[in-house]
Parts: sequence; structure tokens; C-alpha cells
Amino acid sequence: MNELKQAKIRQTLKETREKRKHQVARVYQLKLQNLSRSDIEKLNRLFLEAKWLYNYVVADIENRLNGNTWKLKEVEIKTSEGFEKREIKTLSSQMRQGIVERIKHSLISLKRAKEKGKKVGKLQFKSDVRSIPLKQYGITYKISGDRNRVKIQGIKKKIRVLGLHQLPKECEIANGLLVKKPSGYYLYITCYLPKKRILEEIKKNQVKQPVGIDLGIKHQLTLSTGEKISWYVPETKRLKKLQRELSRKVKGSRNYLKTKQKLQKEWEYIQNRRKDTQNKVISYLKRFSLIAVQDDYIKSWHEGLFGKQVQNTGIGGITARLKRLATLIPVFFVDRYEPTTQTCSFCGHRQRVRLSERTFKCQKCGREIDRDVNSARNILKVAIEKLKGEGKLLKTLPVDCGEVTPVEWKLSHGEAGSLSL
Repeated sequence: MNELKQAKIRQTLKETREKRKHQVARVYQLKLQNLSRSDIEKLNRLFLEAKWLYNYVVADIENRLNGNTWKLKEVEIKTSEGFEKREIKTLSSQMRQGIVERIKHSLISLKRAKEKGKKVGKLQFKSDVRSIPLKQYGITYKISGDRNRVKIQGIKKKIRVLGLHQLPKECEIANGLLVKKPSGYYLYITCYLPKKRILEEIKKNQVKQPVGIDLGIKHQLTLSTGEKISWYVPETKRLKKLQRELSRKVKGSRNYLKTKQKLQKEWEYIQNRRKDTQNKVISYLKRFSLIAVQDDYIKSWHEGLFGKQVQNTGIGGITARLKRLATLIPVFFVDRYEPTTQTCSFCGHRQRVRLSERTFKCQKCGREIDRDVNSARNILKVAIEKLKGEGKLLKTLPVDCGEVTPVEWKLSHGEAGSLSL
């Protein structure tokens, strides 16, 4: 009987994988509304029990992480007076399974990093768990679309949510995530949409023109077309004021915790502004038929003289978003050591260029061009030459490709004759 059940599960998973190849994942954010004091207490209890379970398992992974860990109904926690046993009442069995799987995935990631030669430590305890996985739609959570309500496992009352209108009619609802933020509680819902529909929407506004992108400090993006995109979202005056207030409070006191919560809310506001800017930039870049960008190591930029500018623009998020965009439109990443700044985009002559020189003056052909535009044109030229050298066009990556390696960026199919500068 068990063998038949396992065979059925394997067949279902295989069918799902095939179906996902023709779908695109989208995450929609819903905010929990009109929460009473008892609702907030129940939600806080959920996240508290999630922290207890996580820390209990991490404290002794070898003995506590096994096939029956999710069945735990009582855990031991450390308090100021010693160790105490606490009962897990609100956290459902599937939520516990999700937390245990999260620990397993973290251990796998550490193992892979260690195999690559990176220095890794061990899993640390969490002072606060801010997300709980909801594995299965219809069981861990359910939507009542007629009344804008959701039912979350472990909470008897249906909770009103804001943002259900975002969900398209043809979407397939999958797993969810219950998130605690300084501004409130949110439900992140993963939906799968037909890939054809998304591509049709993109192609409506798309132009048959490839573009090269040069990342920078003064101008965050410089396109091969000559356009320059700049933005700057600095830390607010209110943030600095709250930081000064927090430094004067007694750590652990009520006033300290209140000020800390206000500080977290202000950080969330700043991060939302940066994400909004990134969304607008990516929306604009979608209109190009091919995107070529140099795979710069943005993290190293923080260590230089321009660390604050890099942090306040969130430019590293652009490259991460472009990697996700590669599932829909062709995106090519040029090697970071390619001398795009030192090469003339007209004749190909290579020369030394200092950082203070903002205009590229070719010593061979005498052409003058903006340094960043020259680099962007070279990035696009390198991408097209490499694709033409293989006699192929860059293909979009599959939705379920997981972690993308540099080799996978070069996988391509089709003829390259339609690409030109």
C-alpha cells in the first residue's frame, strides 16, 4: 500500500514539474486588517512558538533533528532563571514541518558553501522569527474571496485581508508565508500564471533593440543608448533621531523596545522606497529584446570610498532582479574581468583609463565618448559577439532552475543573425 502511495506521489510531482515549465511564479502580498487584541495575541503566540521550536532543534541538531521532530508538542527553552518546558499549542503540524525543513535547507546550504572552500560556522539561535511557512493551500491557509477573508491554521477566526484584488483569475495558488513586519502582519501568496500570458504582456511594449548596461556610483545605470538612470534614497532625519533616542534608553526596558519598534518601522519605510525604485527600473528595462550587463561584484563596492552611496541606492538589488528576469527575457552576464572601460567601442583599441577621467579619448582613432556609455556599448558588443560565436541566441531560463551558475547563463538556442548594435 505504501509503495502504491509513493508511486502516486512521484507521478504527481513529475506532472507538476512539467506543468511548472510553462508557468511563471508570482508572489502577492496581502496585509491582515482589522486585527483585534486577541488576534494579535494569537499571531504573536504563533511566532513565539516558531522561535521556541527553531531554537530547540538548533541547540542540539544531531539528536533533535529527525523524522519525528515535527511531532514535538513540548520544547525546553532557556530563561533567565534556567531551563523551562513550554507547550506548543498554536503551531500546527504542517507549520512545524515547514520550520524543520527550513533548518534542513540551511544545513544543506552550509554544506555546499563548505565544499566550495568557504569558511562557514554553525546555525545561530534566533531572537525573533519573522516568517512561518504555510505549506499547502486549502489546509494551512485558505482564501474566502467573496468576503476578502483568509483562514489561517491555528487561528479559528477568519481574518480580513487587503490586496486580494491583485490575484488574477487564472492563477494557480500554491504555498504561502505568514510574515511579521514592524508595520503589521502580512500573508505572502505564491501563485503560478501561464507563461504565455506574461510574455504577451511584455511583448506589447517591447522594442526590437538590445541594450548594454554599465553599473556605476554617480549614475547607477548607464545604457548603451546614452540614457543615464540615477536615484538616491538616503537615510531619513527621523531615522537618525530615533537612533540617538535608542542609544539613551536602558537596554531591555519598555521605552527601549518601543523606540526599537519605531526604528524598525522607519527602516521598513526606507527599504520599501528603494524596492519601489528598483521595480520601476526593471519595468523600463523589460522593453528591450536583450539585456547585457557586467557581472560586477557589488559587495566589494561597499568596502571602498563609496560604500554609503552604494548602500543608499540598493544597486545590488538590480543585478539580483535581472537574474530573476532571465526566466522571461534573454539576459546575458558579461564576465566582470572583461576590460570594457579600457577598450574603445569604435575601433577596439585598448588603453589605460584612470578613474578621474570621465571622458574616454581614444589614442588611436581620436574618438571621444562618455566613459560609462563607452563601457555600456562594449558590454553589449561582447555579449553579441559571444552569442554569435556560438551561432545561437540566448534563451530564457526555466522557472524552476534554482541556483543559476555562470555556465547556465550561456545556454542558448536559435539563430543569432537578428542581433546587431
